[in-house]
Amino acid sequence: MLNENDRPTLDAVLDELIPQSGDGGIPGAGALGVAEFLPTAHAYAPDPVGSVRTILNAISANFTTLPRDEKIADLKRVEAANVQAFETLVRLTYMGYYSRPDTRPYVGVGAHPIHPKGYPVDRESADFMDKLTAPVRARGKVYRDAK
Repeated sequence: MLNENDRPTLDAVLDELIPQSGDGGIPGAGALGVAEFLPTAHAYAPDPVGSVRTILNAISANFTTLPRDEKIADLKRVEAANVQAFETLVRLTYMGYYSRPDTRPYVGVGAHPIHPKGYPVDRESADFMDKLTAPVRARGKVYRDAK
């Protein structure tokens, strides 16, 4: 099981998997609290806690204090040695991050449910539609007339 002592290291790992934006306007996965999602993800992975534990046991003990380039090198080493657990952690991190309503505005999607309102879709320009459909129109008639 994960405990509070694991949290700073796990948050640091998550912040490398999905880092904050360059300007700091979009938080990383660790800062956003994705660690809370991981133990609840049994519907998406047979043993999410086991996968996280495998990664935490394999990374350097001083991971949180390493410079970013060394953190990335350490994670690459861990990934090579623990492919399945690392893949599970990455997939669950993405799921936990992008399924949160508070992250949707950062990627241009409304925080409201898809239905019934739906997402706004900008209309394409007439020039773009002409360019897009030009090959079809240039092909000419490829059907027979109905009687």
